[in-house]
Amino acid sequence: MKRIFLFVAALQLILLSACWDSNEIEDLGMIMGIGLDYHEDREEVFALTNQYVVPNNIQGTETGTTGEQPYQNITLNGNNFFEVIRENSLETDRPPNYTHLKSMVLSEELLRKEPIKQLISFFLRDHEFRRTVSLFISREPAASILNVEPTKEMFPAVQLKELTQNKDRSLYVLDNLKFGEASNRITEDASFVIPEVGIHDNRLRLLGGGIISNKNEKLVGWLSPEEIGGFKWVIDEVQGGLVTIEAGESREDQVVLEIMKSNTIVKPNVENGKLTVDLIVESSLRLAEDWDIERDVFKEGWETPLQEKGQQVVKKDIERVLSIAQKEQQLDFLEIGTWVKIKQPRYWKEHEKNWESIFPSLPVNVDVNLTITGYGTQDIN
Repeated sequence: MKRIFLFVAALQLILLSACWDSNEIEDLGMIMGIGLDYHEDREEVFALTNQYVVPNNIQGTETGTTGEQPYQNITLNGNNFFEVIRENSLETDRPPNYTHLKSMVLSEELLRKEPIKQLISFFLRDHEFRRTVSLFISREPAASILNVEPTKEMFPAVQLKELTQNKDRSLYVLDNLKFGEASNRITEDASFVIPEVGIHDNRLRLLGGGIISNKNEKLVGWLSPEEIGGFKWVIDEVQGGLVTIEAGESREDQVVLEIMKSNTIVKPNVENGKLTVDLIVESSLRLAEDWDIERDVFKEGWETPLQEKGQQVVKKDIERVLSIAQKEQQLDFLEIGTWVKIKQPRYWKEHEKNWESIFPSLPVNVDVNLTITGYGTQDIN
């Protein structure tokens, strides 16, 4: 019995041994963020900025100090990304490790010059690269974005990713676009939108989105923050936010409605071979702020005129984005073709190759139905 016990104990020592292939954090070149820029006037056109973790400057660690940045940005130039990454060997003994990468920023100039598929394909093939990495575009140099000192997080790259966490509180906040999602859109030969980030008062700020064309896989236009709101209504990504009604020129005419729930239905219809689309928005809201002190919320039907005005505001925002997609860009970055493919597969099979010519003149009927369910903390009975 004693021999059996000793054998089992010895076996456990072997199986429960320490991580034999582990590496000390101080020996890893952990990268939290990447910035990609383009310099047409230089011999080496690409610039890659790696945001390294500096473990010795992280408070709470054994060797951590105070008052020093816990990250270091290193920018290197080259004519391809593999070459640039290998250049790190000339400046640091810690090769970049992308296992913990959070964000990647692409500059406007880069995406106007190079197809996004070409830019991200190298990183997608890297075994350390995660498909959950968040993509952003900026009109500022990407290196400048990663140099902005974060206000809430330890690293700028982490703060970038966390900026989109307020998507349920603002119509103007677009959800993260993950690497895997961008890859899927490219594979599907679809246009899409990348969240835009910029610098405002020396702080990182979401500013709208950049439109990527499926025709050349390059940046072709922008959506403002207000247009992002309309975009989210169309693609059924509204999780919260505000609808502001400005009935007149004075602030006393303002009414703010808070979005509680929302659902958008895209309904393609085929009749006599002709395709039309009904875009139906159903949303419940609450009266959050009212500058009209004469309004009597205890009077039956007080909410009806506000619902009608709110519907006009939302419909106008949706029609503005539809105009950008159909008239200005003639690109289906609104994913309407996806719904046609799902709900009208026979039509899609016959017209898929001609979708780019069909979409710009496609009749889209917008129907917005808003319901005010209460005011403040009170429900309407």
